[in-house]
Amino acid sequence: MTDVPALPEIVEVETIEVSCDGDGGALGHPKVFLTLVDGEVKCPYCDKKFVLKAGVTAESGH
Repeated sequence: MTDVPALPEIVEVETIEVSCDGDGGALGHPKVFLTLVDGEVKCPYCDKKFVLKAGVTAESGH
């Protein structure tokens, strides 16, 4: 039997600017700050995908 890779985690967010540290504490990865483009972005370290929550407008809040 072959191991099936786990699907990346998908996180719904309400802002276009997010950060990710891998949620692993010391076992995570360096904290990175990401900006959603076309309503989504994927972390380059852990492949966690951030998507804009339905009904939320894509504004940075600044």
